[in-house]
Formats: sequence, structure tokens, C-alpha cells
Amino acid sequence: MCAAKHAAGGMGVPLPPRKKSPPVAVIGLGRSGQAAARFLAELGENVLAWDERDNPDAATALIQIPGVSVKFEPLDAAVLKACAQIVLSPGVPRAHPAIAAAIAAGVAVINDVWLLQQHANAHAASGPPTFLGITGTNGKSTVTTLLGLMLEQYGLEVETGGNLGQAALTLWHELNTHYVLELSSYQLESLPGFRAQIGCLLNVAPDHMDRYADFDAYRAAKANIFAAQQAGDVAVINADDPACAPVWEQLKQGPATVIPFSARQAIPGGIYPMDHHMVDHRIPDKPKKFFDLSHLKIKGPHNLANAAAAAAMALSVGVDYPTIGSALEMFAGLPHRLEWVRNVDGVDFYNDSKGTNVAAVIEALQAFERNVVLIAGGVAKGGDFTPLRELLPGRVTQVIAIGKASDQIAEQLDGAAPIARAESLQAAIEQGRAALPRGGTVLLSPGCASFDMFNNFEHRGEAFRDAVQGLAPMEMAS
Repeated sequence: MCAAKHAAGGMGVPLPPRKKSPPVAVIGLGRSGQAAARFLAELGENVLAWDERDNPDAATALIQIPGVSVKFEPLDAAVLKACAQIVLSPGVPRAHPAIAAAIAAGVAVINDVWLLQQHANAHAASGPPTFLGITGTNGKSTVTTLLGLMLEQYGLEVETGGNLGQAALTLWHELNTHYVLELSSYQLESLPGFRAQIGCLLNVAPDHMDRYADFDAYRAAKANIFAAQQAGDVAVINADDPACAPVWEQLKQGPATVIPFSARQAIPGGIYPMDHHMVDHRIPDKPKKFFDLSHLKIKGPHNLANAAAAAAMALSVGVDYPTIGSALEMFAGLPHRLEWVRNVDGVDFYNDSKGTNVAAVIEALQAFERNVVLIAGGVAKGGDFTPLRELLPGRVTQVIAIGKASDQIAEQLDGAAPIARAESLQAAIEQGRAALPRGGTVLLSPGCASFDMFNNFEHRGEAFRDAVQGLAPMEMAS
């Protein structure tokens, strides 16, 4: 990683005179919005920082920055129409009436990732850096982190973040040569002309259907990762996922080199596992085994796909086989992503709190063969739980439904496995343990957002960890 960072906005230079032009509006003052407001102020822009939520702590911090004015009130379309441009945080939909009115009036709506690329292309010491973008319904954080590790171990100047960890604009450094960015569909909606020299689509499954008109609209947002690619760029895409097939067909007609990856099939031109090894088959008729999969620590077939995708991207920027293998062997996964917590009296407890959609639950369940108690529920995001039905028989001993979606889960999974309910996560853990007197796995993979019971998926995962760590071993009956 780059050892040094510039000041809050990333520049570390004397502030330029404040511009007299219309303000730039930063809408949504979470992590990325606050970073954008600071960055723009340091560039000398007049910044209007705006959030419809009541957040006095953020207001206090931003008010102290010269050139930043702050509003915590409903958005006003008339004010936004008069702004030079709008920097939109991912949590605020473009369909918000005030944002939509500003778009209709011709105001450009961008985001922090767009600002990062524009600034880096103009001001990086060694010329425009390489942007590596990863999107997909599931696996983004794992692949982003793993890819960053590969590039770092190879000795490249690299920063990793975006939708994961640090906000994009906090990553700016004039000496950086590679940005590895996790990009959500929300971010990709507001990235006009963003160029990922190496772009990756991991998978597409129904998610955020409460925000998109239909699945095609959601998939189209994901496909924006490839929209501005040019000759010499690389598009990495899942060869196993039927939902990715339409995007793959479009890529075949485009300028980028396409590298497919797979978790279960040999695919010339791509990266895949075969005969207990990871295989590079980019050169026709010359497949190359370059990593022994027995050394891979991350669990489940979905993580084979994640490893293949990260390797494909790393190879595309020249990282060698030994470095890729070293990173794959070292990487033990991320918190809240199928994370083993503890074994108590023969029962393993796994925290997959990041599994906030049904496709993620399917991936998690496929990592186990039998004797699983599945804890699921929270706030449903417009998804359908019935695809779980075919996985439950013979694999899942019991489903314990929690939160607002418990009725929907019980109804849609009725008959596929025994269904129980719990009033709290703590109660669900205790019920799950009691349902496995001879050992097995209690798996928290909610398939839902967390906001009915917790602040976010991290809070939920930490609560699961804490509760499991608090379980006392007991004498088990023979």
C-alpha cells in the first residue's frame, strides 16, 4: 500500500481561492459523501453538503471546513437545479424526485469514484493509473481484498476500497499506480464514462429489487462496469452464471479482451479449477496449472470462483504465478463472509452476516453437506426465498426465521425443512444449538438486510460472534 496519504481531501497543498461559480452539491453524508465534500472543498469548490437525515455530528465536522455549507432537511429540487453538478452518494437513488428533477434540468450527477478517476488521470505523478473495478451481487469484497493483496505482494503501488472499506476519495495519492475498487450497482449508476481498464462481473442474482424496476435494470447497472472500456482493456466475467450470459454476448462485440472464469468447468481462454489445481488457459491449447487448491483456505465453490476471478485480474496486470499462489494460500477470508467462529460441543458456528440476498445464502449452504441449522431473516429486499427449497432437503435440519421477513420465509420454505422462529438472534443461536445434539453447523446467512434489529450487517455479525463466544460448553448426552 502507499505508505503516505495526503491531507483530508487528498491534495496536501495550499487551498486555492474559493470559486465564485454555482455550488457543487454533495447528496448523502455518509462515509463517501463526507470524503467528497472535503475533497471538493480542498480543490476550491463551493460545496453544498446535504442529507435528509438528522446527523448533527457530521454537520459539526463539515461546517468547520471552509467553503462547505451543510443542510439536514428534505432535498429541494429548485436549489439542486441551480448547482453546477451533483455528487450522489450510493444510498440516495437517482429516482428521488428532487434528483430526478435536477437530472431533467441538465445537471450532471456523478459520484466519488468518478471524481477520483478524473483527478487521478490529471494529477498522478507517473501518468494515468490503472483502475481495476469489481462488481457483482456477491463476492465483491472478497475478490477486491484478495486482488489488492496480490498486487501489493507483487510490489505495485495499490490502494483498495470503494464500496468496501475506505471511501474512494480517501485513496487518492499522486504516486499510486493501481486502484482496486469494489463497485456496487448504486455506484455504477452514476459513473458516466468511468473506465475500468480491468473490469470484472462476478455474478448477477436478484437483489435490491426494492430499488430497481426489474432484474434487467439491475443487471444493466452492473454491466456499466464495462461501458467505457477500450481496446487493450480486459473484461473478466463469470462463465457459470446464466444471468451473466447476455453481458458476455455484448462483450464479445466490444473492444476489450474477454477472460471468462469458472468454478466448475474447463474453459479455453479463461481461468478455472481442474484436477485440484487452478488453471490458466488464456493461451489456446496451453493450459497451465499454477496453484494447488488444497492450500486454499477459503471455503465453498463460490470461493473457487472468487479465487479464479481475482487471479484472472491479477494476471491481466502482469502479476506472476508465484505471487498469485502466495496470496491465495495466505488469504483466510473476510469477517462476516462464511466466517468460522467457534466449535461448541461438536457444533460449528459460521457467521455469514454479509449474505444479505438469497443468492448469497445458496452459496453459503453449498459449502456444507448435512446437519445445518440455517438462521435467516431480517428486512427482505424484494427477493424470493423459494430458490432455497431445493437445497434444504437432506442438508438443512432446521430453518430458524428471525426479523420482519420471518413470515415470508416460513411461508415460502414450508415443507422443504422444519421451520422454527426466534424473537432474537441470541434465541436463534440457542435454538440452533439445541437442534444439533450430535454435532453439525449453525449457519447465520440471513438473506436479508439487518436494519430491523441491527445497525448494519457488521453489527449483526458481531452480535452473532459475541453470542457464540458466550456459549458455555455442556455435557452432551450419549
